[in-house]
Amino acid sequence: MPSNTTRIAKNTLALYFRQIVVMGVSLFTVRIVLQTLGVIDYGIHNVVGGMVAMFGFLRTPIVEVTQRFLNVEMGKGNYDALQKIFSTSLMLHIIAGILILTVGETVGLWFIENKLVIPTERMEAARWVYQFALFGFMVTMLSVSFEALIVAHEDMQIYGYVGVFEAVAKLITAYLLIIAGGDKLKVYAVFNFIVFFIITIFYYKYCQKKYQEAKFIFHNDIALIKDFGRHIGYVFVASALLVLRKHGTSVVLNVFFGPVVNAARGLTASVENAVLSFRNNFNRAIVPQLTKSCAGNDRRNMWSLLERGTRFSFFLILIFSIPILLKTEFILNLWLKDVPEYTSIFVQLVLIEFILVHGIMFFFGKIVNATGKLKAYYSVDYVCAILIFVFSYIVCKVGYAPYYVFVISLLIFSLSLLVKFIVMKKLVDFPVRFFTQKALLPMFLVLAVSFIPFYIVNKFVIGSFFQSIVIIVTSPLWTGIVIMYIGMRKKERAVVFNFVKQKVLRR
Repeated sequence: MPSNTTRIAKNTLALYFRQIVVMGVSLFTVRIVLQTLGVIDYGIHNVVGGMVAMFGFLRTPIVEVTQRFLNVEMGKGNYDALQKIFSTSLMLHIIAGILILTVGETVGLWFIENKLVIPTERMEAARWVYQFALFGFMVTMLSVSFEALIVAHEDMQIYGYVGVFEAVAKLITAYLLIIAGGDKLKVYAVFNFIVFFIITIFYYKYCQKKYQEAKFIFHNDIALIKDFGRHIGYVFVASALLVLRKHGTSVVLNVFFGPVVNAARGLTASVENAVLSFRNNFNRAIVPQLTKSCAGNDRRNMWSLLERGTRFSFFLILIFSIPILLKTEFILNLWLKDVPEYTSIFVQLVLIEFILVHGIMFFFGKIVNATGKLKAYYSVDYVCAILIFVFSYIVCKVGYAPYYVFVISLLIFSLSLLVKFIVMKKLVDFPVRFFTQKALLPMFLVLAVSFIPFYIVNKFVIGSFFQSIVIIVTSPLWTGIVIMYIGMRKKERAVVFNFVKQKVLRR
């Protein structure tokens, strides 16, 4: 196998086993926080924190564009340009941070006080949560350029260490919350800010020590700044509309259904993030290689990375999604003491969307970013985000149940997948037949063989506690076997077996 494939496997598996610990700790932390704060305060924290997260539409574009420019120059072997790119990114983050603070302390604060459905007696605590979430967001803005450097250099193990620290720190925060006096919602906001601050300081110190280009310099490279701005413009609009679709719908749910439904939405996001964290580790490992191949005009390796990346990204989601889909209510009741209404159906719909849609098209956008041909592809995302928000508002306004918001998202993104195939074909001569044969057919065959047997058992065998535990334990094992012998090729299995022998069995 090519050396970059071995590097991807090493980076992914190194993070993968750490992530299992992180996921378990994170989910246990959510349980403690929900019990300590209560459903109403947890819902307030979710919707108010979501308001701050909406400002991520300014952060995300600079992250993606910075990483793209760094990887492209690395792919070309032009390492002298890295410090200019880093400095441009840092400057843009400072400007974006000032803009976020201005908007947050005016429009954002007004919206919370006048439009969100929050009990009057909890409004002061909501303001407190909002301010510390905004301060935390400002702090993380300063770390983004340093994070992009780490990803571009494929120093993925550092994410494992930071992820473990963050999970453990938040678990400690949850236990301190139990014994803390005063308003626990306010205390929780302060503790979260402290965790963000520590992580940002670490990223800064690490990059200053490890990477020579992690130093700010003033420059007047107008061509670079214009090219940066052009890319950021497209990604900025897509990111803003994505935030509107995700967090805007949370606001819609709050306006029509109140903080209890927001608590269900927040718990759904916790499950979603836990499952996707495994895929995200893999994505961080493969995106730099994909971008460098595109920049070096190595199309054969690029398409090979795309189909392999798509398959394994899909498989990593599938392993953990099948038991959750089959035994959603059982797992939620086992995990939480009080499960808010609609949480189960929210979780199922979100996981189905990521399995059938986002697991397939994630890497498309990375190729488009690397080529610089942005307009047509991002226009599809623009239209989808607007349609989802508009139709979500309509169905809530006319009285449909809140889960229809997720049904709309699933349907619209499913249609967008077909459109993106056409756009990719026109933009970069996307090999549709190759991708279908090498990626999609194995993916859906694995899905069918993994899911159908356990679905039948779950449907027709009495749902006892023992049956539920058996399904939860055995379905991931069965899915793993199916992936190894149906979803993977012989050389890919050899890479995995050799890695396990060298890194695990010899210890």
